[in-house]
Amino acid sequence: MNKRYLPLILLSLIFTQAVFAQQKNPPTADKKHYFLNLFDKNADGIVTETEFNTVMQERYKTIDHDQNGIVSLDEFKKYSAKRHKKRQQKKHSEMDSNKDGLISKQEFIDQTIKRAEKKFNNLDQNQDGQLSQEENIDKHARKKQQLLNKMDQNQDGQVSHDEHENMTQRWFKKLDNNNDKIVSGDELKDRFHK
Repeated sequence: MNKRYLPLILLSLIFTQAVFAQQKNPPTADKKHYFLNLFDKNADGIVTETEFNTVMQERYKTIDHDQNGIVSLDEFKKYSAKRHKKRQQKKHSEMDSNKDGLISKQEFIDQTIKRAEKKFNNLDQNQDGQLSQEENIDKHARKKQQLLNKMDQNQDGQVSHDEHENMTQRWFKKLDNNNDKIVSGDELKDRFHK
């Protein structure tokens, strides 16, 4: 694994839970926005800068097992393996439609078709039932590089504690439209739903 992509993958893991939750359960008027679910620790319907920073720091500390302020490749691999196992268990449970603890061939096929249709529809931006070459280009590769450049300020291929903290502060400020150090549900409208 190229060490240059370590910071990007680190941030991706931090946000994976939020994105996955949003894709599985798109926000409705009755449900809290997934950002609130992740960061609103006291369940008052808003995310304060303190709540946000606390959760982000806890996540970074969880990954930075030796607490030296830098996430090493080994630390990242261990964290990734643990997260991967949890995701696989969840996927298994979702595929097991009759809840017998086993996945039949039909259950596997049904889930695969469902995921393929969802992925196709997400890629098919103009919803014409066909993927053009432009639609099929891996946009994630470009986004990953841009994200890496934003996070890794000194371009050393690692995300230091300070770089992580700077990134989280920029993210919070971007969400806090009125600069009151609180992210409300109104400020989250139309965010992360594209």
